[in-house]
Amino acid sequence: MDFKLRIRTAETPQGQKLAIVPLEGRFDAKAASEVRQLLQQVLDFGYHNLLIDMSAVTFMDSSGLGVLISALRKCRAAGGNLSLCCVPESVSLVLSLTSMEKVLTCFDDLETGIANFSTASSAR
Repeated sequence: MDFKLRIRTAETPQGQKLAIVPLEGRFDAKAASEVRQLLQQVLDFGYHNLLIDMSAVTFMDSSGLGVLISALRKCRAAGGNLSLCCVPESVSLVLSLTSMEKVLTCFDDLETGIANFSTASSAR
């Protein structure tokens, strides 16, 4: 994976900043470090609400899942949240097998994700 910081921004229904982060290719142990750094950069820019666009992800293993859970914790600690959108069936299966679909909110498409994004503080 050759990730670039190609985030787009939007606003949550609560009026907070939302970073839309597209990922692509294999999200495995080899890519995990790079994605972790990318997400940390987004957090460092002050975005604590992340919508991860998974539409171009072809594979995800436990290393990729660990990066997402770590980023989710960081977002929530800062009063934000992390959700996924456009999740391919292969990734959805990993989330289901690990019961992480109960932890990570997944939206069918980007527009629905933006419209229904809920920050951790507003979800409580």
